[in-house]
Amino acid sequence: MAFCSGSHTMKALALSPNFWAHTRHGAGFSAYPWRTPMVLELPDWPAWASRTFLVLAAITSFVAIGERVASRSSDGKEEEEKPSGEKLAEFRSFQRQYLTVYTIIMGADWLQGTNMYTLYQSYNVDISTLFVTGFTSSAIFGTIVGMYVDIWGRKLGCIVYLIIEVVVNVFEHFNNFPLLLLGRVLGGVSTSLLFSAFETWMVSEHRKRGFPEGWLADTFGTASFINGLSAIIAGICAQLVADRLGEIGPFQAAILLTVLALFFVVFWEENYGSSDEEGKKESKESESSTNAAAAFKAIVSDRKIFLTGLVNSLFEGSMYSFVFMWVPSMLQALNGRPLPTGLVFSSFMTCMSLGGLLFSPHLLLGLCSAEQLAVGVFLVGAAALAVPVYSSSLIPVLLSFIIFETCVGVFFPCLGLLRSKVIPDSIQGSVMNIFRVPLNIFVVIGTKLTDIYPTQTVFSIIVSWLLAGAVMQVVLVMSMKSGKKVD
Repeated sequence: MAFCSGSHTMKALALSPNFWAHTRHGAGFSAYPWRTPMVLELPDWPAWASRTFLVLAAITSFVAIGERVASRSSDGKEEEEKPSGEKLAEFRSFQRQYLTVYTIIMGADWLQGTNMYTLYQSYNVDISTLFVTGFTSSAIFGTIVGMYVDIWGRKLGCIVYLIIEVVVNVFEHFNNFPLLLLGRVLGGVSTSLLFSAFETWMVSEHRKRGFPEGWLADTFGTASFINGLSAIIAGICAQLVADRLGEIGPFQAAILLTVLALFFVVFWEENYGSSDEEGKKESKESESSTNAAAAFKAIVSDRKIFLTGLVNSLFEGSMYSFVFMWVPSMLQALNGRPLPTGLVFSSFMTCMSLGGLLFSPHLLLGLCSAEQLAVGVFLVGAAALAVPVYSSSLIPVLLSFIIFETCVGVFFPCLGLLRSKVIPDSIQGSVMNIFRVPLNIFVVIGTKLTDIYPTQTVFSIIVSWLLAGAVMQVVLVMSMKSGKKVD
């Protein structure tokens, strides 16, 4: 069916069968329903999934409170990094402007991710081909998109992303394989925009307004925490909406959020990769080729830029391969028992939020630099995903996935801060999207390997990528200490 049927919609709107309590005699509905309390059924979710989410939410809340207490009792050793002073009010206003949109767009993105696998499964289509098409599209168009985001404007790139996302989510309503393929192609383009346009707009605007570089860590850390929080809420909402409207429900909710984000973005100021205002009036084609050449030259001539891009590709390639594999892996571990995808997804996203909190200058970032912390993230992530190589039992697999998602939460602000240190602002969008080519190659390999080899073998390959990333990150740490370039 292309859209939810009318009867399906009516069922979604209907009250629980137990909405009216039975009479004390137990026969039929009460003759006086207005005298009976109205009780709605709680979602029928497995106990192990509900308990996992509640425990993780409690741990994350505890860490959040501890981090806030540590922040307030700071003895002033981090005054240069901690936002304060006369520019604080302006900075917080700017930060809210960015984080409001960031929260909405990531919430919409997570809503799609919870049920994409199961939606395609219900359509009885080739799931791996659809996923591979999206990542291949991102690899092909990513570099071009990055260059034009820097040249034509980051705000424009954000607007184009939002428009594409609405179109893609509309396509998901149709059980038509060619249309779904087209949606995945467009989704690859929008993914490149999501992970370049918004961050580069924020970093460039931050510098244009004269805020200290050290304050970027506050925005990246807060964004990672909010990303996890919005994903938690998105997972719960996706589960509730899917229970009522079917697998397509989360995609309909994503459309509403995307339109809301578009309303906020249109009021942003535009910024470009070039700080030269006159450059905006020059030939765009000439400037784009110049920007591309500058990006490629920076990658091949500066070891730090090359390694930063490569370790980013290795980790995200591993992460996206995991995104494709966690649902079938959990289904295998459950041996036919039901999998509440939205609730489990919320548990994973609680871990991501926890990782964002752990990144705080009062916790992990206070113990070592971002580049050193990234080494630990790779090693712990590799150890976690080694578990499903040797076990298919529910508890070990679930715990390993929880640890890996926590690493993801630490990784995003860590590498975001590292990119801001290493990659020049004028070419950041171009460089980031150039490295989406190897990233998507890794994902395509990981996804297609699932059609050939068992899950354990694919996880072992992902572990090898993470270990390789750890080695390269060690080299990056050494390069940043020496400050040398490679000609």
